[in-house]
Amino acid sequence: MQLEKLLENIKVLDTNADLQTDINDIKINSHEVGENDLFCCMEGASDDGNNYLGDISVPFVALTEKKPADPLIKYVLVDDVRRAYATVCENKFLNPARDMKFVSIVGTNGKTSTAHYINSILTFAGVKTGLIGTEGHYILGERVGESLTTPDPYELNELLFKMRAKGVEVVIAEVSAHAIYLEKLGNIVADIAVLTNITQDHLDYFKNFDNYCGVKMSYFDKRYICHAVVNVDDESGRILLKRLEESGLKTTTYGLFNPADCFAVNVRENIDGVSFVGNFDDDIIEAKSGLYGEFNVYNLLAAMTVAHILKIDSEQIMRAVRRIKSVKGRFSILKNDKGTIIIDYAHTPDGLKNLLSTARTLTKSRLITVFGCGGERDKLKRKIMGQVASKYSDFIVITTDNPRGENPSDIIRDIEFGVSIKDVKCVVDRVDAIRFALGEMEEGDTLVIAGKGNENYLEVKGRKIPYSDFDAVARYGQLR
Repeated sequence: MQLEKLLENIKVLDTNADLQTDINDIKINSHEVGENDLFCCMEGASDDGNNYLGDISVPFVALTEKKPADPLIKYVLVDDVRRAYATVCENKFLNPARDMKFVSIVGTNGKTSTAHYINSILTFAGVKTGLIGTEGHYILGERVGESLTTPDPYELNELLFKMRAKGVEVVIAEVSAHAIYLEKLGNIVADIAVLTNITQDHLDYFKNFDNYCGVKMSYFDKRYICHAVVNVDDESGRILLKRLEESGLKTTTYGLFNPADCFAVNVRENIDGVSFVGNFDDDIIEAKSGLYGEFNVYNLLAAMTVAHILKIDSEQIMRAVRRIKSVKGRFSILKNDKGTIIIDYAHTPDGLKNLLSTARTLTKSRLITVFGCGGERDKLKRKIMGQVASKYSDFIVITTDNPRGENPSDIIRDIEFGVSIKDVKCVVDRVDAIRFALGEMEEGDTLVIAGKGNENYLEVKGRKIPYSDFDAVARYGQLR
């Protein structure tokens, strides 16, 4: 594609490049730049792509915010290279998002489950869907890969291009705070954007909760979305709602305890799952699901609200909800001769609270919890998660969870500061911790293993070592 075409909708401040040049590809890694590629000079926390312009030996064009010192280097000067990078990727793949409805899911907890539930309902109703998120990317139900929760602009638009070619009508995408901050979605406008909740996470990157919350809320703007769906039982959701009312952005609210457009009554939880009566703008739907926990009532409410906005028939929504299955690694239940084993992805204080409070209602005897915290991430949440585990657990086993470059023993010690119960064991090796906890189980106990979910690795000192909680339990759990 010609450089001029790639630069459509980008304000060019200056250039010495021939706009008729045929650009072969778009790169952000200087080591991968080939002849006649467009190299987008990204500036990160610890490095700057502009520093590597002199290392590239083939003819190329630099997309940059800094005019190169070398006059022989061809460049295009812009004021925001990240935004421009997203735009050139959209242009390269012919702006694929414009031809499909786009549903964004934003929030700290519940993004993956809500996205999958929306996908399940729409698929049941005969809608052709694409799904982008933490547990992988899917086109018409077929898994086509995995990457970051929200892929980088090149991969994202290439994926959307493939979805459009396959006839996808609605794309459901998890949108992370990092993706919003780094402008990965560029000019893609969401038809519907859901805010599930905002609780503490990623403070290592965003420094404090206000910054983190502000980034997520910044997405709910007429520039980026057409219709907001907001959980008004979440404190941040209520704050956002006031802003949305002032801005005039079309908004639909959902919740259990505060006045909302879409809400649930007669909520019941038992060993068979949850049931409730949902009111969606006075459209009444009786919902029954094999999913567990109040948190899943919220996830279902959000998904059903989106389906209602997309004009899916109420009868189809009701029937689809009955068939929804939990995402693997999200409150996945296994059984052995002693009791119940639950594997879940919960890795934030609020996520752990939701998980353990629900598990507490299902256990006949003791609740044993195995968990850890990630290294080189928000250290403040470690003590808090120790406090949460203490509130609901009878026995706690603290272990490793993606220590990265940190010493696992130091992370475990930080968690211990928040633990207030006597029955606690620290086991650094995660497999040994799970084996120990399984051995401690007695009849009627529930064992919760939190933090990894369906992840298939442990991240240690820059390496991803193959690992699975499911495999560890299968090996030592004597499952039935």
